[in-house]
Amino acid sequence: MPAIITDTLKRQIARDFFDQFSQGTANYYVGIGRSEQWDSNETVPTPVNNPETQSDFRDGLQSIKKMAGSSLVVPRNNWSNGRIYSPYDDRQQGYPTNPYYIKTDNNQVYACLETGRNSQGVAQPSTIEPTSSNLHSFRTADGYVWKFLYTISAGDAELFMSSNFIPTKVQGSTDSNSTGIELKQAAVQNAAVSGEVLSIIVTDGGTGYTSVPTVTITGSGTGASATATIDSATGEVARVRMDPDSSTLKHGSGYTTAAITFSGGGGAGAAARAVLPFSDSGIGADPRVDLKSASVMFHTMLEGDDSDFLTGQDFRQVGLIKNPLNTSGGLFTNTTGNALKKMTLSSVVSNFTVDKIIEGQTSLAQAYVDFVDSNEIYYHQTDATGFTVFQDGEVLDETNGAGQGVIDSALIPAIVANQSGDLLYIDNRAPVSRTTSQAEDIKIIIQF
Repeated sequence: MPAIITDTLKRQIARDFFDQFSQGTANYYVGIGRSEQWDSNETVPTPVNNPETQSDFRDGLQSIKKMAGSSLVVPRNNWSNGRIYSPYDDRQQGYPTNPYYIKTDNNQVYACLETGRNSQGVAQPSTIEPTSSNLHSFRTADGYVWKFLYTISAGDAELFMSSNFIPTKVQGSTDSNSTGIELKQAAVQNAAVSGEVLSIIVTDGGTGYTSVPTVTITGSGTGASATATIDSATGEVARVRMDPDSSTLKHGSGYTTAAITFSGGGGAGAAARAVLPFSDSGIGADPRVDLKSASVMFHTMLEGDDSDFLTGQDFRQVGLIKNPLNTSGGLFTNTTGNALKKMTLSSVVSNFTVDKIIEGQTSLAQAYVDFVDSNEIYYHQTDATGFTVFQDGEVLDETNGAGQGVIDSALIPAIVANQSGDLLYIDNRAPVSRTTSQAEDIKIIIQF
């Protein structure tokens, strides 16, 4: 039988992730790793969604850091002069090719309720960037109808806005300490009207209209009214616009169903449909619903001097790990953690070098060198090196370098159990070198 996963379920899954983080019921960490090259040309492979890929990621894991923040996000659509925008439409599956919402230069977010159309019904480009933060919809001189939803604060923009996504949220309770942005969004939410007819979309222009027919809206609500425009050259109904009402439009209220009929005008056959809000509470009550938010972004900064993170080394993988454990089996809750094994040497004949392969001359165990600190070597093992355990007291050589020494303690466990936790996301990338003077702004987006 044909079936679908609804947008409601996708939104709920994204909110569950967000709630787990914000309520502290789960711990989310970014993990970085893989110091060894992809290949001689550093060709970055596409991750494969299978257990082997996850195991490989865990084997090369260097360090983890707790995510500092989380936000629900939606695709970013910057307003652009001369672009046609689609109307908010309760029959649209997913996101239309031409966006139905925009972010302005002032980080204000608006939904497009009506596309500007000429008297022939042809969609026109948007030429006026909306700026009003009215509580209700408004029409600009280019014919577009916009509904202000919220403004992205400077703090949220810094943490959760990327080249492809913007944050969205519902404003909670406000008080005397609330910002102007928060107060305005709360006002918009509170002013949302249930059951408005947001727009009317012509589905059939009909024929033979010599004058403007009357548009009648019938349904469970009241107060909505609109006016048609005919194309005198073709005798068709070209467009229908919601009527003006002071500073807003006559959307009415209380409609759970709405039927559109045309009468008079000398013609016949015209048909149209009403567009109702996605939410029973009305447009603006919950921007997460209006903008179909089904993605969550996690954010943190990797500072050059972060404890447990290597410098003078690079990484090629970034992952998101939920509820990692420490090597004692308990839940790991520290801000940062090292995931690499370590050995100490009783003597160093020749210095060891990062990214070389070390080999125990008795055990024949091999590993990649991640970091060298005097007589300490941090290392990891993979399928390529095998997972044979090094032995205390054996001679250690570099197979592709000059390093040589004698092992004192072969296995000092990491703080973090690298095989623990739920690995939710893997990003393969070109090598990123880490130094004490730099920071990486990590944003991970999970889309449902």
